[in-house]
Amino acid sequence: MLNRVRLQKLQALAESNGIAAFVMVPSASLVYLAGFDMKQSERPAFLIVPQRGEASFLCPHFEAERVRRDSGIAELATYTDEEGPTSALTKALSGWNLGKRVAFEYRACRLLEYDVMAQALGGQIEMVDARPYLAELRMAKDKEEQAYLKTTAQAADIMVEAIRQKLAPGVSERLLHEAAVQALAEAYPEATIPFLSIASGERTSLPHAGTSDRKLEAGDLVWADLGASINGYVSDITRTFAMGPLDEELARAYELVLAANRAACQAAKPNVTAAYLDEVARAVIRDGGFGDKFTHRTGHGIGLEIHEEPYIVAGNKTILQPGHAFTIEPGIYLPGKGGIRIEDDVIITETGADVITTYQRDLRNC
Repeated sequence: MLNRVRLQKLQALAESNGIAAFVMVPSASLVYLAGFDMKQSERPAFLIVPQRGEASFLCPHFEAERVRRDSGIAELATYTDEEGPTSALTKALSGWNLGKRVAFEYRACRLLEYDVMAQALGGQIEMVDARPYLAELRMAKDKEEQAYLKTTAQAADIMVEAIRQKLAPGVSERLLHEAAVQALAEAYPEATIPFLSIASGERTSLPHAGTSDRKLEAGDLVWADLGASINGYVSDITRTFAMGPLDEELARAYELVLAANRAACQAAKPNVTAAYLDEVARAVIRDGGFGDKFTHRTGHGIGLEIHEEPYIVAGNKTILQPGHAFTIEPGIYLPGKGGIRIEDDVIITETGADVITTYQRDLRNC
């Protein structure tokens, strides 16, 4: 249902920043504000939040009943396939005196939606990015959101354990994938899987390798990067296993990644910047001689999206505050040899950080 507290906060941001309206297309932000999901298609839909007054929604006529039921939005404008959305939106906005400065989510809004809005408002509009304002709201997870994240983290831990139990030479990555899917279905039937990647051998040097049909061999590294989604909120965890003793270089790399993960988790607390945490993790690996092999940021926010603000990356001056939730995921990748990543989910508390993914991190030879 429509979350009026969140809407009021967004309208306050609109007023203080001279924005006539926020326009949400189907996205995680629509879920955040209106409490229901809708897939983008060739038929555009909009949640329009003016600086003052009631929110309105434009959707295809056949979706109206579902939108009313799931969102509680009273002001609906609809269109048929024959009419198209532009005239319906023009009529809906005719009495609003919105002005021309409208905020869209650049990452979610397509040219299709922009064109419909521009025509409905009578010409070119000044389009500003809504993301920074929405991020300010969405980064601060309330108690209910934190509870969802903790549940999804527990679900992810179960999936990792199911994979570990199946590790053996001759077992395919695909079979490990299926074991994780089954374990989640049994433990949390309501959950879905937003992503699940398993890599082995030299493929572990590719940070986003994806699951293949490769069969495990003695001496392989194996990592699982996965998450669960419950009530729309997602987890994200990576664990790396060894199919036997590692050589000196890989063993050293594992020690450094583990130390970087621990250092950043321990350094996470209110009033430090996202960039500071990135440097804490990166310094451990750089000082160990593998700095150029840590090829991505240290982490990203989690919530209704797998990747959202705050991004734990150099240059990000975002000051972490209680309720901010994100990953810590340092890694070392040696092309042609193998890669190691250890990823945990963290929520900033009043005094430090709660690491909500708990699956063991010490190297396990399987």
